Amino acid sequence: MRAKLPFYQTTIMANFAQTGVVVFSLPRLLSENIGTNGWLALLICSSVAAFNILLILFVYRLGRGRSIFEISQSALPKFILVPFFGILAGLWAILGSLVGKQYILILTSLSFPSLHPAYLYFLFEILVFLLLTKGIMSISNTVAISFYFIIWNMFLLIYAYEDFELSRMTTFWFKDATHSFKGWLQVYIAFLGYELSLLLFPYTNEKTHLIRAFQIANLITTFTYTLTAFVSFGFFSLHQLQHMKYPILNLLSYVELPFVKRIDDIVFNITLFRVLITNVLYGWAAIETIKWIVPASNKQWIPYVIFAIFPITALLVIPSALEKTEHWLNLFGLSEAGVAFLLPIFLVVLLLFNKFRGRNYA
Repeated sequence: MRAKLPFYQTTIMANFAQTGVVVFSLPRLLSENIGTNGWLALLICSSVAAFNILLILFVYRLGRGRSIFEISQSALPKFILVPFFGILAGLWAILGSLVGKQYILILTSLSFPSLHPAYLYFLFEILVFLLLTKGIMSISNTVAISFYFIIWNMFLLIYAYEDFELSRMTTFWFKDATHSFKGWLQVYIAFLGYELSLLLFPYTNEKTHLIRAFQIANLITTFTYTLTAFVSFGFFSLHQLQHMKYPILNLLSYVELPFVKRIDDIVFNITLFRVLITNVLYGWAAIETIKWIVPASNKQWIPYVIFAIFPITALLVIPSALEKTEHWLNLFGLSEAGVAFLLPIFLVVLLLFNKFRGRNYA
């Protein structure tokens, strides 16, 4: 019998899956795509994410906790499902790898400008593989420990109060920006990660409260993003935010503490824990999918060998320039946003089809 995830660790893990390095550029994305008082758009995106999590709740209840692979195979032949889930495995593996690569590229530009990013990325992926081989229970334990290393970061925003002015936000709402659907999606991508709950069905029970954990994590993420963006819009002008690559790093560079000189470097380095877990969780989802596609019970190393192709692809095929990497990450993020909505709907349709045929789960 599989061990089941506890509620507390599931909540923290869900929060780590959603929150990543995007928080450092989020105020700029809001100022470019939403405009004045763009921080309010986060509440709209959060509501959409909460609705999407409710769709996953329907899948969980209609399927009575069965895995998405069992649900799919009960309605469709495997030769149709293998390429479908193969594409999903590739998407999740590449997306996680690009999140890690983006962080490493930023880190090297800030702290190790003379070091080739491939060396740090290689070490980073070793950590990813070590965690992946331990399974989801060990990953959740690592997340719980990492949580206490970075939770204090939010308190640093208190030091921005001296230069914070409400007048910088103006009385206008969502002005001076191009409101495109793609722009809103770029903001919404910051909330992705909750869709991984679909892979956690077999590792939960009634004590896990899976959907409740992800809803609470979404609220925590919303509070973190909104507070950070709100402070940024009151600390910088809209024009400044639109021309800063990573406004939060610029904001933290103004913070002066008696016991440390560059708090922005420390905060960004500690963000390694979040990025590592995000990469690991997407990698874990990819490996779970590969294990279903290639059920090699006597050769457990096969899924990991297949998975190793994707970080290598992210390193060698996709250009190492930060702008190019962020462009590809945005493309894969847009694809993942589609998966987050369409995959639960697809599973609900299959479950209703089974019910119509009289094949309910016992």
